[in-house]
Amino acid sequence: MSRIRTIWSDNHSEDNFISEYPDFSAFAYLKQTAEKYPNNTAVEFQNKETSFVEMIGQIEDIAKSLLAIGVKKGDYVTVMAPNTPQAIFTIYAINRIGAIVNMINPLLSVNEVKTFVENVNSTAILTFDLLYHKFAGISWTAPCNPTMIIAHISDALPEQIKSVYKSNNEQEITPNPAHKVIDWNDFLREGAKLSKDLPADDGKGEDDAAILYSGGTTGLPKGVIIQNKSFNAMVVQTGEVMPHDLKDMPGKKVLGLMPLFHGFGLVMCIHVMINLGCHIILVPKFDPLACIDLIFKKKIGYVYAVPALYEAMSRSEEIETNDLSFLELVAVSGDKCSQKLMDRMNKYLEKGGSPARMTEAWGLTESLSAVTLNPFFNQKKGSCGIPLSGNEIKIVRPGTHEEVPFGEDGEICATTPTLMRGYYHNEEETALALQKHPDGKTWLHTGDIAYMDEDGYIYFRQRDSKMVIINGFNVYPIQIEEVINRCEGVAVSCVVGVESRAGTHIVAVVQPLSMDMDLDDLQKRILESCKLEVAEYAQPRKVVFQEALPRTALGKINFKQITADMNKKG
Repeated sequence: MSRIRTIWSDNHSEDNFISEYPDFSAFAYLKQTAEKYPNNTAVEFQNKETSFVEMIGQIEDIAKSLLAIGVKKGDYVTVMAPNTPQAIFTIYAINRIGAIVNMINPLLSVNEVKTFVENVNSTAILTFDLLYHKFAGISWTAPCNPTMIIAHISDALPEQIKSVYKSNNEQEITPNPAHKVIDWNDFLREGAKLSKDLPADDGKGEDDAAILYSGGTTGLPKGVIIQNKSFNAMVVQTGEVMPHDLKDMPGKKVLGLMPLFHGFGLVMCIHVMINLGCHIILVPKFDPLACIDLIFKKKIGYVYAVPALYEAMSRSEEIETNDLSFLELVAVSGDKCSQKLMDRMNKYLEKGGSPARMTEAWGLTESLSAVTLNPFFNQKKGSCGIPLSGNEIKIVRPGTHEEVPFGEDGEICATTPTLMRGYYHNEEETALALQKHPDGKTWLHTGDIAYMDEDGYIYFRQRDSKMVIINGFNVYPIQIEEVINRCEGVAVSCVVGVESRAGTHIVAVVQPLSMDMDLDDLQKRILESCKLEVAEYAQPRKVVFQEALPRTALGKINFKQITADMNKKG
């Protein structure tokens, strides 16, 4: 595969580039990496480090255990777990034997959990004692009757703190008598009894590797089928855009915070960075203050996170008083980040001696992870950047294949080697999302609204699902939020459409820096700013102050919950 010289290649040495995308399993990529750096730390959890060679050994032990309980190549295995070594090693073990991991969010309702497991007729499930209550009352519908593997956080902890954790946190579970349940350690013992060796890893790039779930705008999210080649292409692409050449990446510490059920967490924070030889420090729960302490204590140089973490960090004592020279990459994704927050973070990074500047990426589950990135060496304010090498972006009039002029809003379409194979058992939605254009290429129609400048930089406007229509006009809440977030005294805001007898109107829900401040004055300044900068039909009719805005499991502002709450209030 030939390389076209791009803005990325012009800023790296030629040996930073790989000539082709690997045509083998995700596990094979990891094993290849482990052979290069066998004694380097691959994963750290609560101060317990696992080397690359130890990790491969544990993955292969888990793979034997999966075979021992009846999992076969082509089967689906559900993982609903926090960011722990057991979860990561099991995901690779599933891939090692040619099965497919079905990743689901621990915050789903019981009915959603049942649906997602049964949709793929999952052969087995990995979960944790603290999450078993989500399964306890489920009666599986034939033919689905998965073996449930119950792991414990304590099994991954250093010996000196294991007993204390178990006594304070671990829960005794009472398995549903109708369920096939096996404890993690008993599961491993079953694999140790297996007399035959593991079969050869013959996985190919075209093989299905995972089902991830897109957010969806109505009803249940759709299952996104991801192939091995997408996982591995992401490693190649990301290696080309890092602030360091590949030879300098091994040993770099990475914050493993983003959840595994999310493409950005599973692929960018784990598969990509571990295959660049990095040291992943796993965080099982999103706690902004604890994460900030960990970043400074461990001197974590590579941080991928949602805006909520950076909002907390930018107001922390640590960022005011510490040397920040260890921070080498500070990237935000998963939700739109306000320019005000980025400017504030960049001021501290510069003051603290960090070479990094906060950079934004854009992507979605259907493309696995990042499609664009604002280049570290040539950033443009307000942009989510340019396509990674091998990716292409076009902006089209919604519902068409017709490109719009530079500077005009339209729907983002992307073509990339990381593209999903399609939606699981949903040909109609797949046909809407993946469309062949006159150029012969398959393009993902994302529903996201953006514009492109003459240099090819993308300026994200809005998830199409958040668009509000008022009297026939399209209103993009993110544009109003940017105006509000610039007002002094505002921490963050969420703009929603509220239904009334007179039609839809805009409400701004605002988290102030303090509920003790003069909120009447703040409301007045917000409304005045909106009158100056927002079209009359899109101006907020009401400002609601809340001490904190609700967040999703990813740390994103929970737009759907706020919309529902405001519509209840009217």
